[in-house]
Amino acid sequence: MQGKIFFLSFFLFFTLFSQAQFTIIGRVLNESGTDPVSKASIYINNSTIGAASNEQGEYSMHDIKPGVYEVIVSHVGFEMIVYKIEIKSADVKLIFKLVPKVKEMRDILVVTSSQREKWLSILRENFLGLTLAADRSKILNEEDIFFEKGQTKNVVKAFSEAPLIVENKELGYRIYFELQEFIFDAKEGRTLFFGFSRYEEMGDPDSEPRKKYIRNREKTYKGSTLHFYQSLLSNTIAEQGFSIFITRPADTVKDTLSNVPDMNVGKITVKSPPPQIAYTVSRNDILFTDSTDSSRKYLSWKGTLHVRYKYDPYYKAALQKKTFVAGNLPKGFQSSVIMIESPAYLDPNGILINPLAVQFSGFWSYEKLANMLPINYRPE
Repeated sequence: MQGKIFFLSFFLFFTLFSQAQFTIIGRVLNESGTDPVSKASIYINNSTIGAASNEQGEYSMHDIKPGVYEVIVSHVGFEMIVYKIEIKSADVKLIFKLVPKVKEMRDILVVTSSQREKWLSILRENFLGLTLAADRSKILNEEDIFFEKGQTKNVVKAFSEAPLIVENKELGYRIYFELQEFIFDAKEGRTLFFGFSRYEEMGDPDSEPRKKYIRNREKTYKGSTLHFYQSLLSNTIAEQGFSIFITRPADTVKDTLSNVPDMNVGKITVKSPPPQIAYTVSRNDILFTDSTDSSRKYLSWKGTLHVRYKYDPYYKAALQKKTFVAGNLPKGFQSSVIMIESPAYLDPNGILINPLAVQFSGFWSYEKLANMLPINYRPE
C-alpha cells in the first residue's frame, strides 16, 4: 500500500513538471521602430531563460512552460521594459521598442569609506541572506551600489544603476540582479528589496563542480518556499514533509479558555495582547480556484499561516554555529507567513505572481537571494 501511495505522489509531481514547452521570438527596435537594437538582453525574470538580440534585433527564448511571467528587456542607455505575459498553449511573438533613458535624479549620499563599508555589510547580510549559500556568494561589482537618504537614521536605502553580478559558488549560479530598491529598517527589523534577475549556469556541464552544484540545488530546494508551493499545487504537502496551521486573535472572549486581564502599571492600564487561537487547516482551506478561470489558483487566509517542515535543511547546522541560533534546535523547522495583500496568485509552476503579497518570518526569513532558485528549476 505504501508503494502505491508513493507512486501516486511521484506521478502527481511528474504530471506537474512534464507540461508542454513553448518559445518566445521577436525583435528589439528603437523608439520609432525603424532600426534594430542589437545586444539587448531579453530574459524571463528570475530564470535561466534569456537571449541577446542580434544585429537585426532578433531574439528567441525556448523551453518555456505554461505560466505567468515577466519578460525583461534591458540595454544600456534605454529604459527597461517589463512585460507581463501568460504562456498557455502556443508560441508567442513579441516586438519591443526601446525608449532612450532619462536620467533620474535620486538623493544619493556621499559618505566616508568606513560608513559605506558598514552599510555594505548590512546590505550583504540582508540581500544575500544568512545561510551557507549566502556565505559562499559574492557581489562582484559593489562599486555600482549607491546609497540614498532614508526616512530615518535607522533606515538604509540603496539601488544600482548597473546589474549587480552575484557569484553563488554553493549553487553554481552567476546572477545578474537589476536592483531597483533595497530598504533595511533596523528599528522594525524589516528588509525589502526589489529588482529583476537573470541566472547563468557556472561550470562545464559534465564537470564535477556542476554535479556538486546540482546536488546542492536539490538540497536547497527541499523545504523551500518553491517546494512548498509546488506541493500545494500537486496536493502532496504531507507526503513532501509539510504540515500547516493558522493562528489568529480570538474573535470574542468566548473563544478563549480563560479571560486574560489587563495589567495595571501605576496609574496606566496596559492592554494585554489579544489571545491567539490555533486552527488546524488543510490545503483546501488556503488554496482556491479562480471562479472566472479554473486554471488559476490563489492563496488566501486570515491570521498567520505557520508551515512546518519535518526534515532538517542541509544548511541548518551552519546556522546553528551563528550566535543568534546557538543551542539545540528541534528537528525540522517552522516558518510563518502573513498575507499582506489578498489574494496571492500562484502560476502553474508554483511561482507567486505577486510575491510582495506575503511576508515571511521564522526559518524562511533567513533565505534571501543566495538561496533563491530560478523559477524554471526542477529537482533532478
